Amino acid sequence: MTNVPAALVLIVLLSACQDTSAPRTPARVPEEPATVLQISAGLNHTCAVKSDNTLLCWGDTGSGESEVPGDLGRVATVDAGRGRTCAIRSDGILRCWGNDAGGTTVPAGMSGVSQVSSGGFHICALRNDRALSCWGSNAVLQSEVPDDVDEVEQVSAGYGHTCVVRSNRTLRCWGYDHLGQATPPGDIGEVIAVSAAFYHTCAVTAAGTVVCWGSNALGQAAVPEGLASVKQVSAGYGHTCALKTDGTVICWGFDSDGQARVPPGLDSVSAISAGFYHTCALKSDATVVCWGSNAYGQSAVPAEISANPAR
Repeated sequence: MTNVPAALVLIVLLSACQDTSAPRTPARVPEEPATVLQISAGLNHTCAVKSDNTLLCWGDTGSGESEVPGDLGRVATVDAGRGRTCAIRSDGILRCWGNDAGGTTVPAGMSGVSQVSSGGFHICALRNDRALSCWGSNAVLQSEVPDDVDEVEQVSAGYGHTCVVRSNRTLRCWGYDHLGQATPPGDIGEVIAVSAAFYHTCAVTAAGTVVCWGSNALGQAAVPEGLASVKQVSAGYGHTCALKTDGTVICWGFDSDGQARVPPGLDSVSAISAGFYHTCALKSDATVVCWGSNAYGQSAVPAEISANPAR
């Protein structure tokens, strides 16, 4: 018998002992962004309701506005305001936190809430029975709901004024009106949505056009000529954005930080929200894109919900 070197025998034995059937570690598959149900851009922060009904906020938290309460529970909708945040839970209970100058203490018994809008120093909530309640500062009568305001379909609280769309598609505004922001044009016709901002207000008519009034010092009320087929409008501090039925966005007005400069190629948008110096869009794939000021991180969309996550 031929002598086999001991070293060779050892190599053969070691090879035979290897478990070639052991599973290999799979290659890492990039996680898909979490889907988002709703987005809201505030003063210097942004909040999003995720598809699992949890709330995610980012940006400034000087007043605790981006610090989501640990006991908040499931959320249906959110409104990010001026240093504060209000969220409607899935059970219709309203919770607000942050800067208390606008009345973050929700009145007792406030339940069955379907919409909330946080203004400069006041908050308005619409209940399931279409009754409206406002609280906080009433220095310019912004929180005093007129007796003839009923059957409300939508509410929007501005810096010092409030506007509502009623079920008959008529518009009603009240509060601070030194620049005409609470006086809609008499010939506006049927309205389907309204957005009250700092010193201007904009509405979408039943015909799909946009009408703005109030201050135009920054071009925020100068609706682009020929703008049509609009389904949503969102008015920020000094700029305004409109979402068209084809999923594209058009913005105009103050552009100090690029807040009115829509990112090239942005399409398939399902909702928009204009903050003070930034703007955010919710895309049809339920991811989020923000642009404009990022001084407090308000435009830095978390990777888990970004349409363009940095991975």
